[in-house]
Amino acid sequence: MSPNKKYKIAFVSNTAWSMYNFRLGIIKELRSLGHEVVVIAPKDTFTAKLVSEGVSFKHISLSSYGTNIITETKSLIKFARIYKKEKFDFIFHYTIKPNIYGAIASAIVGTPSIIITTGLGHFLNFKNTVAGLFTLNLYRLAGRLTKEVWFLNEDDRKVFLKKKIVKQNKARLLNGEGINISWYQPNGYVKKDTTTRFLFAGRVIWDKGVGEFVEAAKRLKNKYTNVEFQILGFIDPSNPNAVSYEQVVQWQKNGIIKYLGEATDVRPFLEQCDCLVFPSFYREGLSRILMEAAAMERPIITTNNVGCKDVVEDGVNGYLVEKNNVEDLKNKMTQFLELANPNKKSMGIAGRKKVVENFNEDQIIEVYLESLEQYL
Repeated sequence: MSPNKKYKIAFVSNTAWSMYNFRLGIIKELRSLGHEVVVIAPKDTFTAKLVSEGVSFKHISLSSYGTNIITETKSLIKFARIYKKEKFDFIFHYTIKPNIYGAIASAIVGTPSIIITTGLGHFLNFKNTVAGLFTLNLYRLAGRLTKEVWFLNEDDRKVFLKKKIVKQNKARLLNGEGINISWYQPNGYVKKDTTTRFLFAGRVIWDKGVGEFVEAAKRLKNKYTNVEFQILGFIDPSNPNAVSYEQVVQWQKNGIIKYLGEATDVRPFLEQCDCLVFPSFYREGLSRILMEAAAMERPIITTNNVGCKDVVEDGVNGYLVEKNNVEDLKNKMTQFLELANPNKKSMGIAGRKKVVENFNEDQIIEVYLESLEQYL
């Protein structure tokens, strides 16, 4: 990019929440260089936080789980209208629908773009349905129309190459979206009791392994008394795979878990836990909560799954367990409980070292700036 020229750059996703929590670093960096940044997403509780950072915001309504052809066509038209009116110099798209409709719309109005796959979620589950095949072909079109397709893990990149959604010369691998290692760091919290606390943090949906976590907690409570199991996260009734409020309340009434509600800042909860447990079998991009926990020197127990295994070296900064395997999860949590405190501390230190070396947000910001330099 010319140092004297200022550009108008759009960041487009299915939530303002993800923009604020995952991409604020690059947004602030671009603004500090004098560029105008516009976030396009459905309004949510994080819209005001973005605006307070001086970021322009454009609302677009999207149906996260809808497949109605008329509604989806209208979404494409909405993107095209916004792009034509705003006259962006470059656009970054995130998540499936913005990636597809946004990339097509940006090509229609002649604006260069990059799409970032932040995890395939249930995308592969629907590949043999009419809607799934339609989406797959649209993704292929988007892959041809965009400058590059970025991936947060090698598994997803291989899927897109195998299915010919993107060509090899356009497929770029990132080490996640990076985190701010100065924001996520241990601050000398001193534990005041001897209770071991296992924390699950994330969206409270079955695919994230919440059920497995609770079942493992039940089994461990029969053997250990000085242990607590916590759940922190958003319950989304609109998500077909969400755990219901009633179920979470019942688990709490039965004394299995302690529900901590939602939080805009996860750091105090990570500080006060001894180990983060994230037994997800969802197809993650690269799990942010794992990077955050490791950066704060918290050992991790997670699945040997896409987007999870990348953050954990088994036995070094945590443990890997098989997907949907409650007994394996229980055994690894038992293994952690019986570890000596110095070994737990060493695990945490190793985790932060891994994040600093591999997942530092500054490294990812450089990729964005280099790409903008290349295409602008």
